Amino acid sequence: MLSLDLFGAPTARCGDGVVTLDFDADAYSCHYDPVEHGWEAGAEPLLPIWREPEVSDDRLEAGDPRLFLRAWCAALTSFFRKPIRSLMMEAMHLGQAPFQRSAAPAQNLAARFERMSLYLPYRASCLLRAYALLHYLSYHGHRADWVIGVQLFPFRAHCWLAIDDMLIGERVHLIEDYVPIFRLRQS
Repeated sequence: MLSLDLFGAPTARCGDGVVTLDFDADAYSCHYDPVEHGWEAGAEPLLPIWREPEVSDDRLEAGDPRLFLRAWCAALTSFFRKPIRSLMMEAMHLGQAPFQRSAAPAQNLAARFERMSLYLPYRASCLLRAYALLHYLSYHGHRADWVIGVQLFPFRAHCWLAIDDMLIGERVHLIEDYVPIFRLRQS
């Protein structure tokens, strides 16, 4: 089931503040009085406990480089100068095409994607990387949730992919300080 509420403004409690993601302005805002924004004083959010998957086989198969390049081309051609709302709307339709489902689990495919990404001439932002990985997984017939997380003091935002509580192409130690503010569910 696909769900996407891009018409509200997702919020997340981060320590003594509240962060709001405004899809219309394509921006974040921070407020430092959580009670004013409907949060109980002293109430800390329940954060998900993420786990890293066990990768059993990250060896490349014959079609992987072609699908990897296809995923990056698709992501790059539709990524630039688009607000995050548009990217999320497009991501909802990934995986609905009649692709052949790969026998390899999503975590193995993500490991292959990471391995091939080492040869890219640039380091992509987390948003672009997650978008390209979504394309790559969809070409193999898999879906994953797109998660956006934030932190305050200092403010930072990061995004990653997950299936339930299992990270796809990400490490726990890199996201443990982020509070999820939005999750595009595709499973």
